[in-house]
Amino acid sequence: MFDICYTHPKVLAGIEAVLGASYKLSSLNYRAAKPGRGQQKLHVDYKNAVPEDGYKVCNTIWLLDDFTERNGATRIVPGTHRSRDLPEAAMHDPNAPHPDEILIIAPAGSVVIFNSHVWHGGTTNHTDRDRRSIHSYFCTRDQPQQIDQQRYITPETRERIGARGQAILDV
Repeated sequence: MFDICYTHPKVLAGIEAVLGASYKLSSLNYRAAKPGRGQQKLHVDYKNAVPEDGYKVCNTIWLLDDFTERNGATRIVPGTHRSRDLPEAAMHDPNAPHPDEILIIAPAGSVVIFNSHVWHGGTTNHTDRDRRSIHSYFCTRDQPQQIDQQRYITPETRERIGARGQAILDV
């Protein structure tokens, strides 16, 4: 049921626009901003600022619930994917709002693709319900996967997903 999260053609086109043609799935994760929780400091999903040889990571958020101003929507700071600075070096408090941040506001069923070198983070959920999403996180082929897909793949899955799926999972 989760194959779509790493095989959808429009999603892969977005990933390729950021990473080029040589990429793989790094991990597939579930995240729920619980009531009163969800706040994250602004961060990037790579160990340092943008490397000299190009972008290394790209993320998708599959919205299982609406993302609203009140329920812990993800915030991003446009343009920071080009920065040589990390949020913790450039800001006094990466938990604080950034003057240029925007919230990802969208209905359930939407998919958001973003360069994971952009400064981003969850916000506090001020409702009485979880705000749920799935993240399919991609990296260039020269980077290690967060989840070693080879270790967990079954023969049935390998057969079901075919050559293209196997290439994306790097198995």
